[in-house]
Amino acid sequence: MMDPERERLEVPPELEGGTDDMTESRLYRRNRRIRGVAWVVVISLIIAGGGSTILLTLFG
Repeated sequence: MMDPERERLEVPPELEGGTDDMTESRLYRRNRRIRGVAWVVVISLIIAGGGSTILLTLFG
């Protein structure tokens, strides 16, 4: 049988409502990292899509 303590939902630290500087700094760095990864994915998809279009045109 499951332990009731484990059944409750865990709240991530960034959603607990803390407003200290450390929490804000951590959220800011997390946001920047997510945006950076998103841009890398977008650019790589554009490059890969463009590359496949060129190969299709050449070897079509």
